[in-house]
Amino acid sequence: MASVAKLRKAADILERELAGAILQLTIDEDTAIIHASLKDATELYLHYNDYGEYTYSILFSELEMDRCRFDNYDDKWKVLSRPHHFHPAKTPGAFDSPMRGEPDLDLPLLLNLLKTGKLTDPTLRF
Repeated sequence: MASVAKLRKAADILERELAGAILQLTIDEDTAIIHASLKDATELYLHYNDYGEYTYSILFSELEMDRCRFDNYDDKWKVLSRPHHFHPAKTPGAFDSPMRGEPDLDLPLLLNLLKTGKLTDPTLRF
């Protein structure tokens, strides 16, 4: 699926699943990035490209390492899910990831983890 198609699918899922929590949702089809600002000050950035690469970045505050990210942009991490990996909040390094860059599969899990507060747990592993 092309990046713009994934972007549109992801935007539909975000709008449906986070309807009451979104302050602003911006979709930039030129860069294939979605930015969602939530009422609790969380910032979501979702990016897809036409080479099968993706990133889901969640920023909880402006404090250093107060973020988490799922991506497959680099292949240097020694994880079983390579190149897919997860950077937990407040934790250096990378760990196995259940994400695959497919909005229909990834976003329900991502949004559940976000809604339940599990993404802020530095010990979260998959």
